[in-house]
Amino acid sequence: MLFIKITDKNGNKKFSVEGFEISAEYVGTFAEGDKIQISADGTKTVAVKLDQTLKESLLYLPNKSFTFTIPSAKELKMGYAPEAFQGERHIIAAREVGDEEFYGTRNIALNSHDLRKKTDGYPHASANFVTREEPCFYERNAIDGVKQNQGHGAYPYHSWAGGARNDLEYTLDFGREVEIDKIVFFLRADFEHDRITGKPHDSYWKNIDIRFSDGETVRGEFVLDNSDLNPENEKGQEIVFDKKITKTIKLSNFKQVTEILGFAALSQIEVYGRYSKEDLSRMEVRQAVNAKDVKHYTTERLREEFHIANLFTKDNVRMVYSHIDRIITAGLMPVRQTLKLEAGKELAAEYFLQRREMGCINIGGKGIITVDGKEYEMNPRDGIYIGMGNKEITFKSVDENAPAKFYVSSCPAHTSYPIVKIDITKAKKVPCGSVEECNKRVINQYIHPEVMKSCQLSMGLTQLTSGSNWNTMPCHTHDRRMEVYMYLDMGENDVVFHMMGEPTETRHIIMHNEEAVISPSWSIHSGVGTKNYSFIWAMCGENQEFTDMDHIETKDLL
Repeated sequence: MLFIKITDKNGNKKFSVEGFEISAEYVGTFAEGDKIQISADGTKTVAVKLDQTLKESLLYLPNKSFTFTIPSAKELKMGYAPEAFQGERHIIAAREVGDEEFYGTRNIALNSHDLRKKTDGYPHASANFVTREEPCFYERNAIDGVKQNQGHGAYPYHSWAGGARNDLEYTLDFGREVEIDKIVFFLRADFEHDRITGKPHDSYWKNIDIRFSDGETVRGEFVLDNSDLNPENEKGQEIVFDKKITKTIKLSNFKQVTEILGFAALSQIEVYGRYSKEDLSRMEVRQAVNAKDVKHYTTERLREEFHIANLFTKDNVRMVYSHIDRIITAGLMPVRQTLKLEAGKELAAEYFLQRREMGCINIGGKGIITVDGKEYEMNPRDGIYIGMGNKEITFKSVDENAPAKFYVSSCPAHTSYPIVKIDITKAKKVPCGSVEECNKRVINQYIHPEVMKSCQLSMGLTQLTSGSNWNTMPCHTHDRRMEVYMYLDMGENDVVFHMMGEPTETRHIIMHNEEAVISPSWSIHSGVGTKNYSFIWAMCGENQEFTDMDHIETKDLL
């Protein structure tokens, strides 16, 4: 599902629409600083066409969101068609892109919606220099699909230009790995003689080095002839090489055809290849970590070890196996397919629950879990416990326009207990906290000794009331069991600062909506959000005694 919202520069909403394939009319005017915001639920691959004059672009959105800010009048005049974002009636279009289209071979450099210094949608262009910082020479101009190169200045002859320099660098960032084997350059060719100097306005480059993210470089050599002046020329100057896997391409060592530097520019660049598809079906394995080592982790390393993102993507099973008590955290979002839990070689088992138990809470639309042929209807916030020995477990959504999101926690088991369906009304409710302490909340215990029997798994959902933003504070540790938190019910611009680490060596991890975090037994696990939210907790270890915890006074935290 895609959500589009238009806001003014102060954040006031002017328009909103949602759907899997959107082509909506917005009646109203655009002003500089207005934002068109796209949020994607369950996909990172989106096609956008936010104005009739722009070419549709296939974008990779690592954070499942993209914001296009309406440019200034000067930038619109110099880098866009005259009618772009003008008038009072506009067609705003976006659609989810299937794997066959997005991961197929194509020009993966095209992004007519790229903004200068904006990096939440890829591909993205940047450079070390732009002539006079004028919009008609911005980096984005060379990837917007407009190839006209017989003039210079405003649209349609806008280009990337760095002036008469020999130290230029131009970078294309694809946001993730791609496989490419051809680059096509359309060099600007404004060779009409200047009325004052009597010389051609443009020079051109005879050489550009192309460097990939692993440091390997290939050389691009160019010549220009009359065909380059033909507006119908679709060929450009091709550089072909063996297939190369890279995340970026950097152009450098720009050498002009004459010794005396003139004006040279890049009207358009096309990169042919395909995006490498993320393999989310393979179980990710993470090692146990030592508390002494964690004291020295960078933010990036901390997130690599404990943070779990991309839990819910369309028709995928995402699983992370942690050697911390061998817990498995999984997210399943069936849209058009029925998904099945498989053991994989990581478990060395015939089926997923051969030596395990699991719990599941549905945080999406209505779905169905089938266990060895028996169906269990799963409404939003319904939970289920499935014991060791159940063999075939499948997941599907009732309505692909409102897909289910199944959040699964699984740990080793040595005893089998019956399947129990627990909807949120049957969960034991434990109110705690207070308004004064900003932590008033209700703990819904799903898999818990006072609700049902399990071997060692415990699981539940905590909901903070409006105005509260702290969870599990004052905090604690419990040496006998570990825990995983999955945060939800958060807005696009909301975050939770999840606190972890030893009480005197605390760290934090920024958490966004529907992301999980692993908490070792030696670590505190607490958080504060920008507004109220919910979180699912899952525990496994030596015992299920909830009073068996080591409380820590807030004044003692460091």
